[in-house]
Formats: sequence, structure tokens, C-alpha cells
Amino acid sequence: MNYIVFSITGNKKLAKEVAKSLNAEEGKIYKKTFADGEIMVKSSSDVKDKDVVIIQSTSKNVNEELFCLLLLLDSVKRAGCKSIKLFMPYFAYSRQERVSWTNEPVSCEVVARIIDNANYDDLTCFDLHHPIIETFFKHPIKNKPTTKLFAEYYNEYFKEHNISKSEVVIVSPDHGSNTRADMLAHSLDGVEKVILDKVRPQPNRAEHLEINGKLVKGKVCILIDDIIDTGGTISSASQLLHKKGAKAVLVAGTHPVLSKGCLAKIREAQVDDLVVTNTIEKKLDPSVKVLDILPLVLEEIR
Repeated sequence: MNYIVFSITGNKKLAKEVAKSLNAEEGKIYKKTFADGEIMVKSSSDVKDKDVVIIQSTSKNVNEELFCLLLLLDSVKRAGCKSIKLFMPYFAYSRQERVSWTNEPVSCEVVARIIDNANYDDLTCFDLHHPIIETFFKHPIKNKPTTKLFAEYYNEYFKEHNISKSEVVIVSPDHGSNTRADMLAHSLDGVEKVILDKVRPQPNRAEHLEINGKLVKGKVCILIDDIIDTGGTISSASQLLHKKGAKAVLVAGTHPVLSKGCLAKIREAQVDDLVVTNTIEKKLDPSVKVLDILPLVLEEIR
């Protein structure tokens, strides 16, 4: 295969490592903002008859990043590339996959339809917020789990901290993360799992209800979720687990959105360890461990 690898803004380090691993060219991009605010994004590299890989999360300047991605997809297709593999490690708007409040749009489906109309051959995302998102696309889409990375991390963590798996319980902070919790529990040789009940009285605010303390008392609890944004869900769940006698609370989150004040909130909730992946590339506090999704990306290319 004759690969060329692009990233606009979202995953430049990851794209560089993918290109290096494939012995492929790093694609160059021309971007211009006009006086009226319109933008131009195009390939500055020759892509004719090449297999294009585009890696682009949409996490910071979300709407601009989405539009830049659409323009780049059109650019490389018109320039005669052979194929396009699109990776969106973090898919923005994924939490708006259903109507929760009166007159709300299903924003995730709107975005999915727009992307689906672009030119590409297949799309890979990581730990999508809900399985229904896959049904919003007509193009082939793969929702790739990051469970393997977290399982490897925790197996090493248990060895380093002399923790027996009989002491461990996987905690889903709500029913939406139940599948992720099941997969991690299975990958860690079937450790116990519990589910918390969560309510959202308003957007970006989470409250957890009661849980039987016998399930978590004296246990090392691993909270697993897909997106850590304001930290409300993690903070509320951690406080409840400590109240019920948890020995320690460890947190695994795939997508580190980590909005302002999030880490402080998590620290206040007595979280002992926080590990995320690099689906979103950003400068993080040294206390946050980061797992590399490079091996998972390469699995989908080779």
C-alpha cells in the first residue's frame, strides 16, 4: 500500500507516529482564513493514486475542526487519491445521541449525516458514547474499544501495588457505561462489577443515588467511562464509593476532554489514580497517565 497520513489539528503527534510506523509520507495541509471568516483547507501533498489516512478528533474548536475535516476529505478525493481511511478517535456531539429535553435536536445524528455525505471509504472511532451512533451512518463504521489498553495498564498497576484481583471491583458510573465495564471486567479475568444509578437534574451536572455498601466496602474500585468532561460524573461516583467504604477509587476514561476545573474536582473527590488515552491530544497534568492508541490504529490499517 502507498500510504500518506494527514491530521489537521486534532491528532498531529499520533498521525506522525502512524506515518513513521507505516514508513509513509506525512501529508501537508494548506489552511487559509479569509477576511469574511470563510476558510480554505486543502492538501499540499500529491495524493494521486495514494491510500490516504486522515486522523482527526473533534474536541476543542469543534465546529471549525469538523468543517476543516470535510474540506480536506473533498480535497484529497478530487485530487485523485486511491482510497481514504478516516479515523475520528474522539467523535464530538456523541453525547447528544437522543432527545433528552423538550424540542432538542439529535445533534449527533445531524453531524453523522454530514460526515456520511463526505468522500471516504471507512471510518473508525474509539469508544463511541452509545451503540446507536453507528446506525446514523451509511458508510462502513467501526467502533473500536480501548479495553485492551486499560486491561494491560491495570494488570501492571495491580502488580506494582500488590493488589489481588479479589480486592477489585469494576464500577460503571451509569447504565450507559455498563458494556465498557463488562468488557474490562472480562479482560481482567472476570473481576466483580457493579452499576451505579445516575440522574442529571440539568446538563453538565450529575448526581448518584444509593448503592449497597457491601458491594464496594474495602474494595479497590475502578470507575470506567468513555468521556471525562466536567468531572461531575466521576466526582459524584467517587464520593459515593468512598462514603460506602471503598478502599481506593481508580478512574479510567477514554476521552480526556477535561474542561476547566475538572481535575481539581476529581482530586477533591479523592480519586487515587486517573488514566486516559490520547484520542484527544492536549497538555495534561503529570499526575494523569496517558495510554497510546497507536497500536489500535495500526490494527485497522495493516
